[in-house]
Order: sequence, then C-alpha cells, then structure tokens
Amino acid sequence: MDLQDIFPRWMSEFRRFQNLKSQIFLFGNVYDCYYFPVNHNTAQSEEELKWSKFPDIKTLMRRYLMNENYEIVAYYDIIDALELHSSDEDITKDTILKFLSEDNEKAKIDYASADMRQVENNLENVLTFFRYLVGNKTKLSAGIINYSSRFSMNPNSLAENERRIFLKLLKSAQEARTIRTPEGKKNNILIFICDKLNDIPSWLLLENPLTKGIEILKPDKKERLRFFNVQNRFFFHENEEIDMKEIPGRFVNLTDGFTNSELEDLIIISEQEKIHINNIRQIVDLFKYGVKENFWEDLSKDKINNADKELKKRVLGQDYGILKSVEIIRRAKLGLHSIDQKKPKNKPKGVLFFAGPTGVGKTELAKSLAEFIFSDEDAIVRFDMSEYNDGNSDVKLIGAPPGYVGYEEGGQLTSKMKSKPFSIVLFDEIEKAHPVIFDKFLQILDDGRLTDGKGETVYFTESLIIFTSNLGVYKLDNQGRRVQNIFPDDDYETMSKKIMNEIVKFFTTTLNRPEILNRFGDNFVVFDFIRPPVDKLILLKNLNIIKDNLLKQKNCRFEFDDEFSDKFLKYFVAENLHMGGRGIINKIETEIKNGIANFMFEQDKSDNFNFRVYIDEKNLVDFESI
Repeated sequence: MDLQDIFPRWMSEFRRFQNLKSQIFLFGNVYDCYYFPVNHNTAQSEEELKWSKFPDIKTLMRRYLMNENYEIVAYYDIIDALELHSSDEDITKDTILKFLSEDNEKAKIDYASADMRQVENNLENVLTFFRYLVGNKTKLSAGIINYSSRFSMNPNSLAENERRIFLKLLKSAQEARTIRTPEGKKNNILIFICDKLNDIPSWLLLENPLTKGIEILKPDKKERLRFFNVQNRFFFHENEEIDMKEIPGRFVNLTDGFTNSELEDLIIISEQEKIHINNIRQIVDLFKYGVKENFWEDLSKDKINNADKELKKRVLGQDYGILKSVEIIRRAKLGLHSIDQKKPKNKPKGVLFFAGPTGVGKTELAKSLAEFIFSDEDAIVRFDMSEYNDGNSDVKLIGAPPGYVGYEEGGQLTSKMKSKPFSIVLFDEIEKAHPVIFDKFLQILDDGRLTDGKGETVYFTESLIIFTSNLGVYKLDNQGRRVQNIFPDDDYETMSKKIMNEIVKFFTTTLNRPEILNRFGDNFVVFDFIRPPVDKLILLKNLNIIKDNLLKQKNCRFEFDDEFSDKFLKYFVAENLHMGGRGIINKIETEIKNGIANFMFEQDKSDNFNFRVYIDEKNLVDFESI
C-alpha cells in the first residue's frame, strides 16, 4: 500500500523531509481539523485503514511522531505552556531537565537549580530547552512550537530581543543530532507552526539546507471524496437511499476550497435542517449563503423562453445584447456554465462585458436582468470603478488585513456579496480601475470566490458578473490627443469592429494583461447607437409612464399625439442622439416634466386636470387645457 495515496499531500512531504531537515515550518491551513489513518503502519490495504479525526495540528503531529517511534515529543505554545510525551516512563516533565543535563555541559549549568516552571515562563528559556532537546544524543526527540507567527511584529525589522530568538532557532538547527534507531538514522527535529511562511525572517529560511517550509493545503479532490465515503452515513438520509452514483462527484465539485471543519459543518446543517444528502447543493448553499432558495433553479422553462420579450420591454434597440444575456441565463439554469473545464470549477454563473456609447442601455440591461432572474431590480451590486483608481483600491474591495485601519469595516465588495450572494455584480467603466484591481477580477472569474481581509471566503458562484466600458468610443490620435472613434453614421458592424479593436489594444498593450482579455472569452457585447425608430420607442415609452402616473397619482389626463412626438424628436432629440437614451430622457425631463409642473402651477391646478402637450409655431413645447 502506497502511503502517498492515503496521506494528505503535505504529510507525504513532511514524511519525505523529516529525516533530511532539522527544522520544518508548517504554514497555511493550520487551524483546521484533520483526518489521519492511525493504523497506517500495520494496515495491509486501504480497506483496513482506520481514519481518526484530530481536532488540531498539535494532536495530529504528536500522534504521528509517536507512531514514527519518536521517544520524546514536546509541545509548546505561549498560552498553554509546555506539554511532554515520552515512551520512556522515566522521562516526565519533572525529570526532562535532568535528562538533558546528563550529556550536555551547557544544559548541566543552565539547569543546575532550575525547574520547569522557570523554563515555561520565558520564551527564550523555552527555545533554549528545545535547543537542548534536539541536541541530545540518546533519544529520538521532536519539538512542536505553535503560533510562531507571533514571535515578532515585523519579521523584516526585528527588535533586538526578537533577533536573539531567531538566532537561537538557527543555532538549534545547526546543533540538532541524528539518532541511530532500529529503522535506521533519524533526525531530532523542531516543527514550527505559523500562519504564513513570510512571518519568519527570510534569512532563517533562504539557502539554509537545514530548514524546510511545507504548506498545509485545504483538502484536495481525493481527500474530499474520501471524507464523503467515510462520513456520508452521518448526513441526514432518513427513508431514502443515498445516490452513490451521482452524489459523491457532486459533493467533491461543490466543496472545492472547503476546509475539513467546513466539511464537518455540512453534516451539522444536513442534520439540523433535515436535508437529505442527495440535496447536497441545497446544503452547500445554506452553508455559503444562509438561504435554501436558489433563484437559478426556480427559473422555469416558460419564463426563460419569454426572457427576450420581457427584457425588450425595458431595453430598446439592443437585441444582440439581450440575445447574449438570454444565452447566459439558459446555460446557468442548466448548470452548463463550466462544462468547458476539464475539472468543473465554482465559477460565476456567467460573465458579460458590455461596451459601447454612453446612454444606450448597458446599465439598464443589467438592472433588467436582476429583475428578471432575482425578481428584484435592487439585486444588483454596482461598483463605479472610477472610485477604485488608486493603489489601495484592492483593500477597499476586500477589506484591510488585521491590525490595519478599517479592518472592522470590511471590504465594500465582499461585505455586499455576503448580504447579496444571489445578485448581478456590475463593475462599471472598468478601464478606470487601478491595475491592482484586475488581479481580483481574475480570482473572481477563475475561482468564483475571494478571501476578505478577515480571512473569510466570499462566493460569487451564484452571481452573474457584468463589466461595462466606454472603451473604443474615443481613442488617442498620433499626437496623443483624445478624439472620437465612432460616429452615429457608422453602421453597427463598423462601429463594433472599431470598439473591439480598442478593447483588445487596451488589455494587451495599455494594461499589458492579455490573460484578462482571455477570461472574458466570447462574452463581449457591443451596444449600438440609439437610432431611428428606436428613439421614438424610447420617447413614447417614457411619455406613457408620465401619462399613467399623472392619472394614478393626480387624476390628471395628459395627452399627446404622433405629430408632437415626431416634432419633439426633430427639434429636441436629433442633434443630441449621440447621448443615447439618457439624452432623450434628459430632454423629456427638461422640456416636458418641468413644463407640466410650470403649466399646472400657472393654472393653479394640482390635480383633476386635463391637458395636452404640443409643439407651437416657434417649435417650442407648450401645453393647453382640454
């Protein structure tokens, strides 16, 4: 039986180096619980393995080292002080100092009148103890020192007392002995547990053949499958068989990035909520988002079939953008958004990149999609990227790390995603974002998650990500001046090509990040100019909204005709059509909404009033009672 197949990768690495190095630094997922086969030395097959859960890294390492025939295993942390375990009954916490003094003159002097309480109460004394422990010549010994990230505030700028601590560790590595055992020569070893490897001064690790850093990773696919096979009986499955054909694979894919503790939490949720393990997605959604309902699963086939009609009621003249959006919705509903990946990933439900002139419906389509998918136009998390154009922009999004100003406030993006996991995430005008932000975009698009400043994971796997941009509307000429690149007279094909050329140029040349361009794939949607007859449709839509609201709110009858709308477009909109739908709405507000208010005020009427709007002989907007 190959231990490489049953050990977690980091433990296989530890096993490989435990007799080659005198100090090993474990870092990464060090606060998890762990599963380990306690009888791996005697089991003849995988079926015979007995998997035990270890609540922390200390307990696991102590058990493993004792199984490896280490005769003394000492553990220390600054809160619980020193623990000692020995296969020799004569060596205890009370006698260990005497043992260390027997073949070490320095230890004999240091411990002539000392007791263990004096050693435990001072970190330097503790490290001296471990130095003598790994320097002993007779008993195979290991020391485990936890929370070593807390030895210094700044490993790159050590205070004098901190420098002495790490120099003592260096000497301990140099003085560690090799012990001859029945299995062969083995090293006395010191094991340090830290959050990150860069919490340790680089000079202690770089080009030091005596030390080794080993990252403890979260459970990989193989380990998560093993967890399921061993633990599935503890999930709720009353009166229904577990679908062992589909559920193991689904469990593995849905739990990518989970710790062992989080996998355990799924069992608790399943039992607590009485959700059968066959509904593993619902269990995982409850853990990630705190909700049972999944808006994507609730989308009916009939609703999706009518999606283009519904979206066209709100967004006029952008049929290609609507077609592309409906394709994304269909794919997400069927769970096909990552079928192009060799290994299914927890990616967002879909990604869209809306480009084109201002005021043509890019943001409006995003709002319409939020209303359509989540039945709530406010289910949109919008970020104006012009506000994220400095070097600390990533901190604004994900939050400051512990110890920094603003830590308690959290990140603007991660905090909103915690409260709205089912949403449209809209990054507006991304070309204005600082380059550091694009690394976060990559992580969202690749992994569907971000880790905030507090170390909590935020998921984007139930969201639709939309980027908008005005790239390509203008470009720089040969003199570096900003000039218009597209014109209302351009046909759609010409305009679209010009815009896409500038987008490609921005990501490959200006930003020098072609990999980000690749992540958007074929999900670019170039919005067309607002052209006739779409301009009239937008005008009539907004006039009818005014008409309906006047009747409902003021019992006023407001009328207009085709002659008015045609003349309004001719005299007030035509020259401003490059401003798009927003330009039309602005003209409606200035000429019609304000005109209605002024007319009603002059007539001393606030309700129960009938009137019409028209264009007078001076080609101005006017009103009259009817």
